[in-house]
Amino acid sequence: MRFLVLLCLALSACTVVETAPRSAPTQPQSINRSAQQAVDAYLKVGARIESVAERVCRQKNPSRPRTYCDFQLKVDPTKTNTPNAYQTIGSDGRPIIAFNIPMLATVQNDDEIAFILGHEAAHQINNHIVRATTNANIGALLLGGLLAASGADQTSIQEAQNIGGTLGARAYSQSHELEADVTGTYIAALAGYDPAIGARSFARFGGGGGLLSTHPPSQQRIAVVQRTVQKIAQDRAAGRNIAVP
Repeated sequence: MRFLVLLCLALSACTVVETAPRSAPTQPQSINRSAQQAVDAYLKVGARIESVAERVCRQKNPSRPRTYCDFQLKVDPTKTNTPNAYQTIGSDGRPIIAFNIPMLATVQNDDEIAFILGHEAAHQINNHIVRATTNANIGALLLGGLLAASGADQTSIQEAQNIGGTLGARAYSQSHELEADVTGTYIAALAGYDPAIGARSFARFGGGGGLLSTHPPSQQRIAVVQRTVQKIAQDRAAGRNIAVP
């Protein structure tokens, strides 16, 4: 436990997230779509989001290879009942955003599809996979090194490295999610969708919170989106250019 505390201090990330005041957003009406209609809606919305996301990505990552911002949208065919959407990297180095069928069946409108797509694209735009990998490596080295210095055997050191890698990868995951929520809000709004409606999906999917959770509480995320939407509205009303932070 002492080693875990030291690792947390070294990474400066093990903090309890304060939950924003609770609210009860009104849920939009569900759209009764077939699986094919859901996929068609995903691809239609995705075409608009992809264009904006790639432009934002290249603006924020001018020195990256062109493939870094060349998003691919896919439907994950994995058999599962759990709704899921994620961003990963393909073998060709291009970022992939994937929704599985349960997720497509769960989303209630195009605004939710747009917001979730923007959020997943934001992980690539903000270099979260690269940063999480670096944090995992640091965590493994720190905890493994501490245990090695104490004279532990190789098995214990390996276990410590595994734990350290997991903690390191999670260390900033909540802040990454909030950062992706902000960027995703801008992307959805710039593509012509309403991210405030899109973020209502948090109330259904639930949230995290706590020391080792990878996601912040849903109400905190909704509050972040609402503040970002207000900032975008103020900039538009003042005639300012909408610049993604």
